[in-house]
Amino acid sequence: MKRDRGKTLLTFTARDDNEVGKTTAAQNVSRAVTETDSGVRVRQLGDADLDSILELRSIVRWSADPRAFDLLRGVRDARWAVADAPDGNLAGMVGAVPLGDIGVLCHLAVHDGYRGLGLGVLLSSWAVAYLRSRGAKTIRLYSTLRAEALYRSLGFQEVTPRTVYRLEEGPSRFRVPDRVYGHRVETLTFGDLPELYGVDRWSYGADRSALLFATLRLHPGRGLVVRDSTGRIKGYLIRSARGRATRIGPFLASTPDVAHLLLARALSVAGGTPAQVTVPGPAGCHAHSLLQEFGFEGTEDRMRMELGEKTTTCRTGLIHYGTTPYLAT
Repeated sequence: MKRDRGKTLLTFTARDDNEVGKTTAAQNVSRAVTETDSGVRVRQLGDADLDSILELRSIVRWSADPRAFDLLRGVRDARWAVADAPDGNLAGMVGAVPLGDIGVLCHLAVHDGYRGLGLGVLLSSWAVAYLRSRGAKTIRLYSTLRAEALYRSLGFQEVTPRTVYRLEEGPSRFRVPDRVYGHRVETLTFGDLPELYGVDRWSYGADRSALLFATLRLHPGRGLVVRDSTGRIKGYLIRSARGRATRIGPFLASTPDVAHLLLARALSVAGGTPAQVTVPGPAGCHAHSLLQEFGFEGTEDRMRMELGEKTTTCRTGLIHYGTTPYLAT
């Protein structure tokens, strides 16, 4: 597919049904160069760009966790594009993380000095093309209010607001039972991952195994898992530290009781430090009432938007109580 817009040329190849076809399509997208009338061009990120990426992140005050870029670079098939300005500066960037049927567009950033040139559209189009070349049927992102019009112009539709819940001071000490109604909570180990990957894919609708593995490598020993009396996984969460605060997510559970057990254990080991949970679902999902019960206060911060096949906000399987903090745009 090719689109002409001034000097703009975006090329990508549709996904074939075999691995060779997928590799070829990805290489075609990687070679694509997009150039604007102002001389800014979009290309794939290289290792030589890493120092400039750090500078761009500091200028645009990237809202995602500063470690997110390094973590996601370790996810298989994740790619980034950058925009080169004629003066040699980096004008913008975007990330594309394929997760099977769902692809995530993330980390879109445009330097203030280069806004109004259409770079947001060009960078986002590059990400969409790459994700489709990897077989994504649905492209997902979490947009700021400022960027929603940009994404709508590309065909994205609003799905549901994302809510960030914060607990400024958690309980410093309280007892949490190891078992509730036959369910026991344990520290998540790498031996749990094969089963956890399957449960998560069934519940999320896409393969997040590479992302989960990278998150646990960054935060070893900070995962919790709940099993029922037969030994099956019925819930899990991963904690990460950012300064004094504890971020909780991904956070999935089969029932409200399991979710309550996981959250109580996570807060008990946090030792009273501030905590944050990002809820991806609509107001009707139980996650909101659970967090409010523990004293969390929520604020809507971004809109989940999707392009392509529609997905459900509350799937069968485990219920999503909190999402990963590493995929914000």
